[in-house]
Amino acid sequence: MSAKPTPYEREHYGKLVGRKILGIRWEDFEGHPLPVLVLSGKDSEGRRAEAAVMCDPEGNGPGHLEHSL
Repeated sequence: MSAKPTPYEREHYGKLVGRKILGIRWEDFEGHPLPVLVLSGKDSEGRRAEAAVMCDPEGNGPGHLEHSL
C-alpha cells in the first residue's frame, strides 16, 4: 500500500509551488530555534508569505525539513 496525500494536503502544499525563498528569519519557539522561510509574494491576507516546518498541523513544536542540497 502506498501513502497518498489527501486533497487538503495537495491544496495546502500546492500553495508553495512557484514561490522563491528570499531569506530565513529565526524565531524563538518555546526555547527552541524555529527557522521561518520568507517567501516571495503575499499570503491570503496580503502579508509577506512565510513557511515554517512544524512537528504537526497544530504547531506544537518545530520540526525538521529534510533536503538533498
